Amino acid sequence: MPERPVILVDADNTLWDTDAIFAEAQLLMLALVEAEVGSKAPGPDRLGWLRSYDQAIAQIDHRHLRYPSGLLVQALALGLSGVGPREAAAASVGARHRAMPTTTVDMIVSKYVAKLQTSPDLLPGVREGLTAARDASVEVWVLTEGHAKDQRARISDLGIADLIKGLAEVTKTVEQFDRQRRRFAPKPLYVVGDQPDRDIAPARAAGCRTVLVPSRFRPAWQDEAAWASADYVADGFAKAVAWILESALAAPAVEPR
Repeated sequence: MPERPVILVDADNTLWDTDAIFAEAQLLMLALVEAEVGSKAPGPDRLGWLRSYDQAIAQIDHRHLRYPSGLLVQALALGLSGVGPREAAAASVGARHRAMPTTTVDMIVSKYVAKLQTSPDLLPGVREGLTAARDASVEVWVLTEGHAKDQRARISDLGIADLIKGLAEVTKTVEQFDRQRRRFAPKPLYVVGDQPDRDIAPARAAGCRTVLVPSRFRPAWQDEAAWASADYVADGFAKAVAWILESALAAPAVEPR
């Protein structure tokens, strides 16, 4: 019989819909900045306009997507006055121009952060996939860059704690995935995530099998080829688990005598 695999799964936007929460919070931020500046974002795609500034900052700030939210507030204020994403990002990150007083920025950020505390929903197929893994005696572990305490609380609130073996808070690097692969050896290790750069690339480099469940959020710096770089690209978590079980547990063909 083949060894039972172990599944390492990302949390945000793989198990639950964090992107929807961020979208609502970012649109609230934009509305608050618009009210302060007295100008509206151009065009019908308000979220897309905001995220052009968000990603411009992430591409030049050393903290990447974890940069302080106040930088985006300042960049949006500049954007509403006609400054493009790259120029506004450079001015905000370099603190060369403050379009809005610090007290106002802090007020907007506090409301934005409060909105982010909204509980997300499970993504479609997640409970089904986790149940299928449990029924096949396959352990599922969560590997997250989010705060472990918060992620454990979310797992409990969403009612899936009994379907998950454990959780680890780590920075996702090739070294970390290699450590996990060796930890669970000789069981084959499969990694499931929603982002090619943070989940799939380092896991593949460490010798893990990988499944991408593509997020709706696609950073501008990801080229199209990256979204097909996993061993399997699944349309939803349930299909990801089904493919893993089929790949890992299929009995090898018997050679004729």
